[in-house]
Amino acid sequence: MGTVAALLLAGVFVAAAVTKLRDLEGTRAGFVDLGLPQPQVLAWLVPALELVVVILLLVVPGWGGVAAFALLAAFTVVLWVTISSGKLVPCRCFGGTSEEPVSWVQVVRNLWLMILAAVAATISTLSIPSVGGLVGAAALVGVGPIAIALAGRSLR
Repeated sequence: MGTVAALLLAGVFVAAAVTKLRDLEGTRAGFVDLGLPQPQVLAWLVPALELVVVILLLVVPGWGGVAAFALLAAFTVVLWVTISSGKLVPCRCFGGTSEEPVSWVQVVRNLWLMILAAVAATISTLSIPSVGGLVGAAALVGVGPIAIALAGRSLR
């Protein structure tokens, strides 16, 4: 289950980093909208950190899981503060691809990803999962989108 979680997270972080790097101006604008300091620096730093997490998840998945959890926790705090402030800021979690305002849906998504990161943190190397591990991973992976969809209906 840890291998599946690590690989899924690696894919998520690659997608997030690449979309941010492809639209650096949109990424910078997103950080400005969030009221974060040094948005020009963050526009490069955040995707660089996301790519470091990818490498860790693939090379030393346990530490990659810890790093992914920490980065997701930081992102979640920013989302929580933004939502709590009442500001309607576009979610640019995956670069400039969304104009939807930040909502509790992104917080639920991040909590699900943090669970995957915690699972990835339990392994020291990637391996071919057992049938039971695949079933458990499929259940864990399947729960996330369902929770996010339900959150989208009730938390917006």
